[in-house]
Amino acid sequence: MSGRIKSTCALMSLAGMLALPAGTVLADSKDGTFPTAEEVGGQVYIEPIGVGKKLPLDFDTYDMNGAKVDLAKEIQGKRSMVVFFISAVPVSVQELVKIENFARSNGKGINVVFVNADTVGAALQGGPKMAIPNTVKTMHVIKKEQKLQTNQMYVAPNDALSGSGVSNRLGFRGLPTSFVVDAQGVVEKVFVGPQNWKKGDI
Repeated sequence: MSGRIKSTCALMSLAGMLALPAGTVLADSKDGTFPTAEEVGGQVYIEPIGVGKKLPLDFDTYDMNGAKVDLAKEIQGKRSMVVFFISAVPVSVQELVKIENFARSNGKGINVVFVNADTVGAALQGGPKMAIPNTVKTMHVIKKEQKLQTNQMYVAPNDALSGSGVSNRLGFRGLPTSFVVDAQGVVEKVFVGPQNWKKGDI
């Protein structure tokens, strides 16, 4: 990964930390652990979208030109692999290359879609109105430097602190998270984090 990507990733990771509201509790200060569901009065996270469930795709999504698109229509009628990643995390970006190469040789024509669920760092570089344009620029850099062939790369602004944020609606925490869905958008398989891809996975 080039110095430009590393610098961007470092800045965006720092931006993610700075974006937390003042007073946000990340863990218990006594022993460094997160509170249990019982301690906060209920379930901390929703159950992730799993096998047999319809993958919700009605959140705001933008293409590589910064234009709003309907992601559900983009994959409608196609068996697809929808991969959510964070552009600020190098291992997440590097997994895109592995996925694309594997799908090309073993995916049996599967439609691969990459969705960047990170605009926090970009928003700090010019304010909220620049979040999408700046993130799209980052996506073009990633595509060029990682030599990705796909044009199906999208941005889905995510607020991890909001119940309506993409990561909370779908219930994913590890990134990248890849959902393999059938032509009707029903989840067949879910892969969390980097994988040692093998024949038959998709």
